[in-house]
Amino acid sequence: MRNIRYLLWKGGTERKDWPSKLAEWLGCPLQRAEDLLAGEGEDLTSKEKKALEKATGLAPEGLFGDLLEKHGEDILVGNIRHLIDGLPHGQKKEFAAKLGVDVTTVSRWIGGAQRPTKKKLEEIGKYFGLPPGTDLHSEAVFLWTDPVSETQMKSWLMEQIQHIDGKTLREVIPALRKLLKK
Repeated sequence: MRNIRYLLWKGGTERKDWPSKLAEWLGCPLQRAEDLLAGEGEDLTSKEKKALEKATGLAPEGLFGDLLEKHGEDILVGNIRHLIDGLPHGQKKEFAAKLGVDVTTVSRWIGGAQRPTKKKLEEIGKYFGLPPGTDLHSEAVFLWTDPVSETQMKSWLMEQIQHIDGKTLREVIPALRKLLKK
């Protein structure tokens, strides 16, 4: 599924629209697309594979292997760009200060002109709350379906709340109160 997420990302589809775009491509229900993107459920059917080939213009063999590698994507730069772009406006300076680097260094990381040291990569992972051991050189965090940064998580949560019906919301509120008690 990483290749499908890559095609959606490369095509400029906003992350929040990935499920609907994939459902459109495959001619499948939205839930099926969401499950596929999350790596859950059944593999693509032959009909879905044909629909994906038609939608992307890629031959069957073009959908196999590692598309990021085939297309020469710099995973580290993509990850850093994604993580830092997820920061609220004005927090890039705060991020740089927390890591003990100049904001121009962060800009160089984003542009790929400079690469963070191993120690700085560990600090970046901690800053963004990534699972310990996440390798920003090889794990395409920018293709993860789950929100990564605090801003992305809050945005995701707000969007989910907007779609909850009243009955479910009344059931969830007590748990949220308990969870958020200080």
